[in-house]
Formats: sequence, structure tokens, C-alpha cells
Amino acid sequence: MRNIYGLMALIMGWGGMYGITHDQGEIGLLLMVVMGISIYKGQLPQKAVRKLDVSQLAAAQADTALADWEKAREDYNRVEAARTKIRDSQLSRQLGLMQQEAARLLNYVEKHPERIAAAGRFIHYYQDRAAGLCEQYRELEETKLETEQVRQVKARLKETLVSFDEAYNAEFTKIINSQLLDMDAELTVMQQSLEAEGISNSNRTAAEHVDLNAESSPASTGIGRKKRPRRGVLTKVGGQEIAPVREKITTPDNVRNSVLMQKMIMSGLAITLGSFGAHKFFQGKTKWGIAYVVFFWTLIPALVSLVEGIRYLFMPVDDFYEQYYR
Repeated sequence: MRNIYGLMALIMGWGGMYGITHDQGEIGLLLMVVMGISIYKGQLPQKAVRKLDVSQLAAAQADTALADWEKAREDYNRVEAARTKIRDSQLSRQLGLMQQEAARLLNYVEKHPERIAAAGRFIHYYQDRAAGLCEQYRELEETKLETEQVRQVKARLKETLVSFDEAYNAEFTKIINSQLLDMDAELTVMQQSLEAEGISNSNRTAAEHVDLNAESSPASTGIGRKKRPRRGVLTKVGGQEIAPVREKITTPDNVRNSVLMQKMIMSGLAITLGSFGAHKFFQGKTKWGIAYVVFFWTLIPALVSLVEGIRYLFMPVDDFYEQYYR
């Protein structure tokens, strides 16, 4: 809906400017008013309608799955709300990586509702704790206290939060592994049925068979695996601190088209109607939008918004998603 309102605002704005400059002032002003309403509607928080399909589950299992799904989405939104307000840019970026892992997991269980029970630890422990810790960190920032105790607590909160994306990834791996075990069992039964019919793969050797139940393998025990460094945490090597590992936040496939559309809309609003702060109002930055309107006669907002519009247009999709997309 946000992109629809943005597109309406862009069209109405163009029509309004055309009407005002071609002796159709009343129509032009009316279209500009409609543009303003569209921008206002577009910058309001949009409530996504995503329903879990539990038609294939038993009644009791379906009720539990729906309750867990709603809690998971609610906690995801709590983290996102806190993340956008946290002033620590490094922590905010790490939380973005954590949210990316959460989105992957939630998209998976949305497609496979029968697996939502396997995500119970992620939903009721990790994500719930992550939301609470993010909100606590934000509250400490709002106090603006810089006592030693506050700094220590904030440092511990930050150190804990930056490792949550790895915990999310581990939980996702467990859920996938449980599905792989089911698939392996099903394939085993199918192969036995084929062999009973005299059909077999003579080229299949024991060395080619992957035993998913092997508990002594390095992949399952963690022995022999190299642990990756925590992202965002300073590590010491030879007595020297090494900068935190920075990983790029990528745009989820399910919203890439929406991000591209919003990028085009914001670019169009900035280039053609930026003098009046249309793109700032659309972003929800009302104070900046008012500033553009107040000083539009100086032509400074027109120049700045032109540069911003070109920047939006040529900005990589992943960067736009991280910095502007909501």
C-alpha cells in the first residue's frame, strides 16, 4: 500500500504542477491536495496482512501454530521498532543482520506451517529475549546517562545482541536438519520399495551415502569446525584490536520488487517535487519536509532534492533497503 500511495502522490503532483503552470490553478491545487493526502497515507505505518495457512494441520496444532506465528511477527516488529531508534550505528547494523536471519526463518515457517513447532525455541526464547534486550538498550540510551554502571550494562547488552544472528542461524539449521531427516527416511523407504521391485542404482556406493543421523560427524558435534568471529565485536590478535567483521545486509527476495518500486517513487518525488519536501514527507521525516517547504523560494531545497533524487535512483538496491526501506 505504501508504494501505491507513493505512486498516486507522484502522479497527482505532476498533474498539479501542470495545472498550476497552464492556467488551471483550481484543478492544479486540488491535485496537489490529493498529492498531500497520498503522501500522508503513504508515510503512515503499514500493517502487513500475512496469514498462516494452517488448513492442513489438526485443530489443536493449528491453534498453537497461529499463536506462535503471531508472537514471532510481533517480536520481529518490536526488534525493528527499537532498531530504527537506537543511536549506536554499529549495533543498529548488527541488529539489521539479525533481523535478516529472522526474516529468512519466518519466511520458511510461513511456507511450512508444520515446522513452526520446531521453531519454538527461536520464537519463545531467542526472539523474545532479543526484543526485550533491544528495548532495554534503547531505554538506557534515552536516559542519556554516562555513568560507569550504565556504560557497563550497555556494553554487555550490545555484546549479547551482536551474537543473536548466529543463534538464529543455528536454530534455522536445526529446523532444516529435522526436515532433511524426514526426507532421508522417506527416500530410504522409497529406495527399499524400488529394490523390492528389482530396481536399484548399482552405481550407488556406501561412500556416496550421507548419514544424516551420524552424531559423531564434525558437522553435528562442532568438533573440527572453525568458529567464525562474532560480528561487531572487537577481537584481539597479537595484542592488537581488529575491526569488527562487517557483512552486507541483502534485500530479501520477497520484498525486492517492493524496494525497487519505492526507490523509483522516492527518486521521482525528490527530482520533480523535492522543492516542497515531497520525498521527505513520504519518508515520514515531517520536520525536514516542513523545512523544505519554508525555504523552497531560495531554490536550495530544489538543488538538494535533485541531488538526493539522483542518489536514490543510482543507489544499489541493498543499500536503499538498509537505509530507507520500511
